[in-house]
Amino acid sequence: MTAVRCKTCGTTLPEGAMFCGECGSSVLAASALSDTQHVEPLPVAARREALTAPARVPARASAARALFRLVFSTGENVVVSGPGLIGRNPVPGSADGSPEIVRIVDPQLSVSKTHVEFGIEDGLFWVSDRHSGNGTSISVPGEESLDTVPGERYGVVRGTRIRIGEQFFDVL
Repeated sequence: MTAVRCKTCGTTLPEGAMFCGECGSSVLAASALSDTQHVEPLPVAARREALTAPARVPARASAARALFRLVFSTGENVVVSGPGLIGRNPVPGSADGSPEIVRIVDPQLSVSKTHVEFGIEDGLFWVSDRHSGNGTSISVPGEESLDTVPGERYGVVRGTRIRIGEQFFDVL
């Protein structure tokens, strides 16, 4: 089998890797396929299982601190490196510790005060709806969107769009 390289940072990846251990980018299956092979998109039930299943990450990924840029439809643009909360006026609970607080402007009030929680675990970004009023959905380019279940964590790859109420943010 030929070596697969991360399209974002160029790191040589181990066979079967789903994410780059250096930068956290997803490894597209198409990069290891020949021109004659074809991959069918996962059905919604299988995609939900894949999003919530623990990912295999090389051991060295946890050594480097992963950074993710969140670009919001409202104009906000933040770089995050740890756990946090997103909403109109997020308020951490006693069990949340000291999360990063990301406030977004939403004059329509479609985004809850504390809409979603996020974190980075083993170099991978995840989100969890905090029982918001208008829900959260995950959209990977080329696939239909997936509505989240409040309180469940969903791992997302760079390039994913997270819709919160009438707003959204892209994970880069």
